Amino acid sequence: MLQILKKSSLTHLYEGGESMSNIFSHLDKKLQKTIAKKNWQPTPIQTSAIPDLIAGKDRLLIAPTGSGKTLSAIFPVIHRCLTENWRPLSILYITPLRALNRDVDRRLQELAESVGLSVGIRHGDTSQSDRAKHVRKPPHIMVTTPETFQLMFTGKNLRELLKTVKCVIIDEVHDLAASERGWQLTIGLSRLEHLSGNKVQRIGLSATVGNPVQVAKWLSTNDCVPIIETGNRTTEISVQSAFPNNQDETGGVEFAIPPRAHAVFREIIELVRSDPPCLLFVNSRNDAETISDRLRKMAPDIEIGVHHGSLASETRIEMENSLRNGDLSALVCTSSLELGIDIGIINRIIQIKSPRSVDRLLQRVGRADHRFGGIGRGNVFGWDCDELFEASVIAQRAMQGEIEPVDWRKSPRTVVANQLILMAHSFKAVSIDEASKIIANTTQYSGWTRKDTIDILNVISENWLVKFSDKPSEVPWYRWPKAIYELAKEDHSVRNIQLPEDRPLFSTPDEEIDPKLKKIELPLPKQFANGWFAPAGRTRDWVSKHLSMIPDKQSYRVRDSVSRKTIGSVDEAFVLSLNDSGEDEDGVVRRFVIAGRTWMIIDADPEKSELLVVPVSDQANAPQWLGELPPVPAEVARDIGNLRMLVAEDLQLANKIGSDSQSVDTHGILSKNSLTILDYPIGEHALGMLSDEVGTHLEKTDMIPSDCLITIEQRKEALIINSCQGTKINETLGHLLLAMASTKSGSWGRLIIESTRIGIQSANINPEDIIQWLHETPPDALEGILSVTLPNSRQLRWRFAQVAKTFGILRHGVDPRRINLQALIKKYRGTIVLQEVLDKLFFEKMDIEGASDVLRAIQSGVIHTDVSAAGPLGISRRSSRDLLLPNWDNAAVRQRLKLRLVNERAALCCLKCNNVRRFRVARYHEISDIGKCLKCNGRMLACAREGMLSMLKQWVASDEESDRSRMMKNAEIVQSRGYEAILCLMGRGIGEATAQRILRKTQRKNEESLLKAIHHAEVEYARTRRFWG
Repeated sequence: MLQILKKSSLTHLYEGGESMSNIFSHLDKKLQKTIAKKNWQPTPIQTSAIPDLIAGKDRLLIAPTGSGKTLSAIFPVIHRCLTENWRPLSILYITPLRALNRDVDRRLQELAESVGLSVGIRHGDTSQSDRAKHVRKPPHIMVTTPETFQLMFTGKNLRELLKTVKCVIIDEVHDLAASERGWQLTIGLSRLEHLSGNKVQRIGLSATVGNPVQVAKWLSTNDCVPIIETGNRTTEISVQSAFPNNQDETGGVEFAIPPRAHAVFREIIELVRSDPPCLLFVNSRNDAETISDRLRKMAPDIEIGVHHGSLASETRIEMENSLRNGDLSALVCTSSLELGIDIGIINRIIQIKSPRSVDRLLQRVGRADHRFGGIGRGNVFGWDCDELFEASVIAQRAMQGEIEPVDWRKSPRTVVANQLILMAHSFKAVSIDEASKIIANTTQYSGWTRKDTIDILNVISENWLVKFSDKPSEVPWYRWPKAIYELAKEDHSVRNIQLPEDRPLFSTPDEEIDPKLKKIELPLPKQFANGWFAPAGRTRDWVSKHLSMIPDKQSYRVRDSVSRKTIGSVDEAFVLSLNDSGEDEDGVVRRFVIAGRTWMIIDADPEKSELLVVPVSDQANAPQWLGELPPVPAEVARDIGNLRMLVAEDLQLANKIGSDSQSVDTHGILSKNSLTILDYPIGEHALGMLSDEVGTHLEKTDMIPSDCLITIEQRKEALIINSCQGTKINETLGHLLLAMASTKSGSWGRLIIESTRIGIQSANINPEDIIQWLHETPPDALEGILSVTLPNSRQLRWRFAQVAKTFGILRHGVDPRRINLQALIKKYRGTIVLQEVLDKLFFEKMDIEGASDVLRAIQSGVIHTDVSAAGPLGISRRSSRDLLLPNWDNAAVRQRLKLRLVNERAALCCLKCNNVRRFRVARYHEISDIGKCLKCNGRMLACAREGMLSMLKQWVASDEESDRSRMMKNAEIVQSRGYEAILCLMGRGIGEATAQRILRKTQRKNEESLLKAIHHAEVEYARTRRFWG
């Protein structure tokens, strides 16, 4: 285990700061009195930040969790509020999560009230009475979310209050800067300053930023600089695995997990017992549920909770309170507890599997001992080599403070479309030039022009989200928006003009307008002389559904076809990557994980918002979809390649391949570290696993894929490209290679992407093809190739749906599968709409620039390529297969099917007298004379589910020969096979012909065989039901 102590030795990126002893003396006397009562001492970040913030400067404060960042911003802002006599609602405190709202509100309330100020909290869950109170008696400090801040512009009274805002504090700024929510916020802040006519002080807070200067400029264009204090905080991280013993061998069988995973869970339980309370971080909701379930079963004496975004808010709050109150020893959680929510003192952080990035690991470890001078203890556990390699590199980089930079997209158009519609809704008429200026007054949109604004307005006006004119002199006064007309009437110069009481309706045709009105010349208000936009018919409805930049995702119910029960839901991104039969692009039926089990899709019904699935027992096949995990940065993947070489050298098995290259690494592609194996915080068992893996791979292949060597393996099922270039670059290269492969094979294949490998399943390609394409594709042509090929793939579908909803092309709540998306994509090819979709895809999933640099490095000899034999480093063991609850076996499927069928209610209809008899199938054997009609004693009885009784009666009474023939066949099989026939007819989609075929092939009293045949018939019906109508 390595330990590192980080002191405040970094030079501040500004000139300032003052000694700790007297820094609080700069504050208002009332505030000093409160601070003295609390016996608070200034922390380094408070000492450094307070002077600049009192002076009203924009600053980005970066310091570890527990170092007093929040108070570093609050103290000087409250001081200014008191000394400068700021009016109520002068301070906005914006946080990305509602849970952070609650937390900040709880901490600020006492402090503000002690000096005579008030604090309010406003978000989506705030009651109507509290909202009204905010308007009647506004608080001095309002704690809110980015979305509620946007909503405040839409109310006339709230807009007036926003004019008094003097300062905005943005918490967890790194999280917002990387998302469309934050990009929306930057334009919102520009709108705020335009509304008030004054500069508003901006203060950003974060614990982890890899590019502080750039993020400070993103936060504010007004000379904002970062203030960085590392604080007197110790961080201890170790990467561990566990060696399984006999107990783990038997426990692994009992819980259906690998023995090494059982051993890891056993070690985690011991840590929780010895050092509670602990937070156990995982990377997905599925892992959170299944791991917490395993741990509770393995250690029933320990109280272990679970916390993730899919749980109800009441459940999450209850878990937070239980942990804070000491009722829980451990809480298994996702990133839902990653940000700075106060959950009390946490002694240890345990990360299960790699955290995927340095930023995430530091955020998580920062939750331990959440105080100034605290010790952030973190243990990272894994049980396969991919996770251990990745976690070791991330842990080492975290302890050195090598945080990834925060990235944002240049001029995202969907955010502008959102803001233009909100402006129109709020102000009823807006100058095109003013709107363009507001947008351009942000770092992210520097260079934005009037033409860019008009391009957006053209699209959204087509869909009646706004109406606009960029040539207002050509628009007669009676066609102006009402707000412009009312403003024009107030002008003194028009007092002598005789205007009608009512203008013609907008829908009135031009030829029906009174000629006298056409002759009136009304001067256009000056601010609208160069163009305006205003609300249209769909504006209000759009605003009510698209205020937030959080994607509007259609949710799809997942239903088990065996039990007919709903087992969960998946989102649009998952469904839109399928065809209507639930298959991937290569025609393979998709398997996925939900509710802790593996399922196969048998139907993706476009007429219903649901997927029909069956449980599968082929546990050897990993699920094909596990959700979108955060990408692994290229720097981490390259260091993994370098670490592989260090392990090989430690074993004295290889010299570093490619180290004798004479080519210059002009693009900074290769790993930069000069570490030894001892510099990595790897535990003994974990290092042993890595050594075995690398040694075995060298034995089989004589080479190690690394940052400077890409190897291609020909395997039976796929080509594996071992490329240590990170998730986004590998995604980009993978789609390039897949596009090239499709031109050779004539069909689209399958692509599997990881941070250190690319898997391609495509016919008729070989390793030599891959090497040729990597060496011959011009790097500058990469974006053009992908722009042509990606619109033909399902990769683009759901992102097009999201962008189309923002631009009003698709309506809110519409199921995109019911729309011909391919036709829409074709229609908008070459427009800003499809360009925005591609930009969004390239930013979120790919790295065009990084992949182009890798191609250049390959073609210049900096990175070597070679064909190798298959080795263990080319095998992906990364899946949650080993965390699933035991899969349904065939016996379990049949038992559940039988349970459903026997609980159905059946109806028998006599063909002779049409008398009906109803009963539950389970009671069939208990009913006397079940085989004859109670009214006429007839024995020809047709059967159907009770829910189909009206249809059954129609068929029996029908004069149609086809109906009579079917009912006769139905009654014959019921008379011949009784209970077995009725069981068949209770199946979904099983009619007389299918039932007759099943019974003909099934021996009497062989229930197991009968249930199996019914199950297969139901699955076949589900897969073909739309074909049969």
